[in-house]
Amino acid sequence: MLVDSRLILGLTNGQDSEGNPIKKTKSFNNIKPAATDQQLTMVVSVLAPLQAWDLVSVDRTNVHSLL
Repeated sequence: MLVDSRLILGLTNGQDSEGNPIKKTKSFNNIKPAATDQQLTMVVSVLAPLQAWDLVSVDRTNVHSLL
């Protein structure tokens, strides 16, 4: 049974002095487990322009109860 969900935005802001990408993640915890991927995609489309860094990835982590 799905009991919890987390939305994770992967962000980047250029490169460091060695040419490696500067990466950051922003997590949103306690996402309603019943929220569909399509609904979360709509939320991300609203949140992405509000970020100071560029959006490069979006992940969803789900926690399931085995008992």
